[in-house]
Amino acid sequence: MRTNKFIYILLIIFPFIFLAPLTFQYLEVGNDFELYHFAYKKYIFELLKSGHIPLWSPAEGAGYSLIFNPLAQFVYIPSWIFYFFCFFIGDLSKYSFLIYTVSAISIFNVGLFLYLRSFNIDVKIALTTVLITSISLKVTELLRFPNALHAFAWFPWILYGINSVYLNISYKKSFLTIFISILMLLTAGYPYYIFYGFILFVSYFLFIITIKSKEILFFERKFNIISNKYFFLKCFYPSALALIIASPWALKISQLMTITRGRNISDINFSFHGSSNIYDQVGSWIYPPFSIAEGWYYFGAIAVFIIICSIIYVFSFKTLGKANKKLKYITFYFIFLLLLNYQFSNPENSLIFPYLWEKVEFIQNFRFWIRMNIILVPILSLILALSINNFINIFNENNILIKKKINQIILFTFIIIFFSQIYFIYYSNYENLYWETWQLKRIIFAENLLPNFFSFFVKLYKDFIYVIFFFFAFLIIFLFNNNKVFKISKNINYMFILIVFFLSFSELFFLSNVQWSIPYRYYDNGFEKLNLKADYNSPNKDALNDLKSAFLDSRTADEKSGNNKFEGNTYYRNNKKFNINYINHWGNDRHTRLFDNYFYSNGKFKENHNQLIKKKVEYFYGMDKDAKKIFFSKNLYHEDIESFVNDSILSEDQSKFNYELIFYNGDELKINVNISNDGWISFIDTWDSNWKVFINKKETKLMKLFDAYKSVKVESGISEVRFVYMPLNFSFK
Repeated sequence: MRTNKFIYILLIIFPFIFLAPLTFQYLEVGNDFELYHFAYKKYIFELLKSGHIPLWSPAEGAGYSLIFNPLAQFVYIPSWIFYFFCFFIGDLSKYSFLIYTVSAISIFNVGLFLYLRSFNIDVKIALTTVLITSISLKVTELLRFPNALHAFAWFPWILYGINSVYLNISYKKSFLTIFISILMLLTAGYPYYIFYGFILFVSYFLFIITIKSKEILFFERKFNIISNKYFFLKCFYPSALALIIASPWALKISQLMTITRGRNISDINFSFHGSSNIYDQVGSWIYPPFSIAEGWYYFGAIAVFIIICSIIYVFSFKTLGKANKKLKYITFYFIFLLLLNYQFSNPENSLIFPYLWEKVEFIQNFRFWIRMNIILVPILSLILALSINNFINIFNENNILIKKKINQIILFTFIIIFFSQIYFIYYSNYENLYWETWQLKRIIFAENLLPNFFSFFVKLYKDFIYVIFFFFAFLIIFLFNNNKVFKISKNINYMFILIVFFLSFSELFFLSNVQWSIPYRYYDNGFEKLNLKADYNSPNKDALNDLKSAFLDSRTADEKSGNNKFEGNTYYRNNKKFNINYINHWGNDRHTRLFDNYFYSNGKFKENHNQLIKKKVEYFYGMDKDAKKIFFSKNLYHEDIESFVNDSILSEDQSKFNYELIFYNGDELKINVNISNDGWISFIDTWDSNWKVFINKKETKLMKLFDAYKSVKVESGISEVRFVYMPLNFSFK
């Protein structure tokens, strides 16, 4: 299966060409891209530059594990390649991180191409299919979730590895393909996709061995297909090795999720969040504005039209050739995945989800089950490739009866799609907040960057742009089938493939480029080009000293205004401050339980507490001018923060308590303490079983203040107290 190297180069660079408005800094990806994913990368990179590998983050939720936080993507090998690249260029900016994110599509493209070619699909058809898939709404929708995109990138590689084993291609290559791909999937930092991938790969394995794959799926191949027993074992060995290597990290993540706010909820309603409906199912195919963001797996009008027509065709004829029989059986498998996805994405009405939720504990930690539709993409891509091949065969068919039948199918498909779209436009009251919020911005993009001719068509998006594209699709396929414009020749196949690609490219360019992007920032005097290389609110070049100095500053000060207050969710971003707030559904539950007694989720102080209590709480959390992280108290156990603060103020005064900060880097705190009475030293940083404490270099039991923060018993006199995070201890308590 030799392929021109130029094709692989094209597969790699194409996402950057298509996403030029992003990759050339005209647009900036919004949503979670910056707030979570970029923030972690920047935080880690700046500390790496200062000579420290950060394992714990004091900059979120009063302290949270960084190495075991999947969002940090800490053990993902491409992530570290990216860090080395940034060291080489001298900085990690939002622009370089965008390039890193888009590179995941390149990885996906090569894997999908190899997967399609393993079915002996024509190179040109496989290439066209991959390029269309790579710019589909579902793939580019993941730009806002870089970790998800990097996890998904390995899906087709694993499928290709399974095919390679089955076709008895070089086992060394097959072993490495499956091993590396699964290892990357496990460490990419998106646990959802591990579970979704497991469903896809197991079902695909069973699909292959339960049908006559040799005769139906791989009839063109000349390889000696192995027995099912050896097929299983040869797939199992590399998979097991990858699981063994990744298991310490993966299990730790699983454990961490059980003590994370919003991920340890015993109410099944948590899992209903983001459920799909009929609009998501239909809209994903023919009218994207009526599908929620997680339902956007629209491939473009002509691709969808080709798929629907081909599926109707293969189920309309009793006698089929081998190629169409392959399409028919792949469609059966796709329908199975579609029904399975519907069961999980509609948990309220599912027949199996409530049972699984009760029996499989980790399922309780997930929501947005509609995102499981990601497993449909590589199989849908395979169907598209087979459908294009099907139509090329039809165009070269001389049977008048078949031509007539195809005309009927083409017309029937267009009528159904057209009236469905009209219904969505005029008779449905469904409104998609995400679509209105994000996709509307492409009008601004069109008006300011594109010629008037294209701008005109983009403005039609709200109502008829999808109707127009489907009409073009219908017209093109109808003309080709009836040879009204093109004469039958050896070039008709290439011409059709090119038209399919360029029509898909033209349509999706206005959709996929701007899904979650922020166009030119708007000012009173016009638009201004984004500066994606601008510094981010994170540790500066001297990051370790920044952390040390920040230890003595207010945890929650708003740097712009100078006010000690919370502002929306901005406090969650990883910056040099010792952040104590958290966002909904994310934060160590030990801290959030206490925090919620005094603050609302937006960081505002609750009205049911008086000003005196407020001052005590702000003093405790380091929110006032007398910011503190270290407290000395006579007693450890208190009913509330107020009583602890009173104890601390009195005890520190009576014991003449003082301490000297010797060292701090986020993972380790060393202080010298001088007290005249025995008591408790408390560090207002989240307790974790992987933290240890040493008094005069002797390990001492680390206790919990309010079941949330770190405390240790210290005798009178001068003592060296050392708190250190040691994550090689793999246990949570």
